[in-house]
Amino acid sequence: MTPTSDPSREDDYLWDRSGAADDEVARLERVLSAHRWRGTRPPAVLPVPARAPVRRTRRRLPWALAATVAALAFGLHAFHEHRLRWPAAQPWQVAQVQGAVRIDGAPADARSRLAAGSVLETGRDASARLRVARIGEMVLGEGARLRLLDTRSGRHRTQLEAGRMWARIWAPPGSFGVATPAGEVFDLGCEFVLEARPDGGGALTVRSGWVQVDNAWREVLVPQGARVDFGEGGKPGIPFDLGASAAFRSALREVDAQAAQVDGEAVARLLAHARPQDAISLLSLLQAHPRLAEGPVFDRLSAWLPAEARVTRAAIRADGARALSPWWNALPYPRIKRWWMQWPDAFAARADADALLRDDAR
Repeated sequence: MTPTSDPSREDDYLWDRSGAADDEVARLERVLSAHRWRGTRPPAVLPVPARAPVRRTRRRLPWALAATVAALAFGLHAFHEHRLRWPAAQPWQVAQVQGAVRIDGAPADARSRLAAGSVLETGRDASARLRVARIGEMVLGEGARLRLLDTRSGRHRTQLEAGRMWARIWAPPGSFGVATPAGEVFDLGCEFVLEARPDGGGALTVRSGWVQVDNAWREVLVPQGARVDFGEGGKPGIPFDLGASAAFRSALREVDAQAAQVDGEAVARLLAHARPQDAISLLSLLQAHPRLAEGPVFDRLSAWLPAEARVTRAAIRADGARALSPWWNALPYPRIKRWWMQWPDAFAARADADALLRDDAR
């Protein structure tokens, strides 16, 4: 028997390919030859270097956010500085006119400008809209007479001799002021409607922020949602919430008029119709007449305002109206020093200013 026919060698082909290949084995080799191992490592599905860019992106994200915040802050600062800066004596732009409007006696239109020292007048059923430098806008109703006194960065002063005006200002307190027969009106970053009559009478309604009134009688602070009326001669009344009842407003006028001797019955009627929203009126009464702190007006305010806003009768006796500061700060109105929080006033008004002037006249 030859070596190739040795029975012990018939299966060697399966181990070391030294024997003869069976026909079935040979067929399987041909079928599977495309998938045989060739001695090389298959490529990795996710190579290790592919993770490095992910780590770099995560490290860069805080820097990108910081750069975005810095760019926004710079843009807001530039916008703020540009808005408040105004060349001295540069005229104001007249944005819109309706009906007969004149500047220094000459007809005005939407291309006209109001210079310092000039007077703008509106006729019957007429109105005019002006840009107040870059800090806001105003609308004058019919029969108004307005003089531009001074205009420059940080100081814009007008004089409303007669008529009704609406103004919307976004600027630091005191930047915009209006002289009227009733006294000086200073914007504290807000929107308001002001009426002036030649005899000193008129009214002021504040729609946002605060407005301060100074005259020979007294200083009055009027917050948003409140109104103060001026009597003949310019004497200001006590501010009241626009939702106050007619009975409350009547009693308020009565108590305020009794400067020498306050009637206890009038005070009782006032408190009977008072709501928590009327705290601005009671506090303004104490501001004008500190002696009322000895009676029930003080007690009612103590019950309404937060306990941590501590005000005592002894402090009022010693320091007068100055002792009321904690209560002023506790009122639910925006803070005067945070005028910039009234950011909607930085943009043109969507409301119909002419309609606001008509509604305020009622």
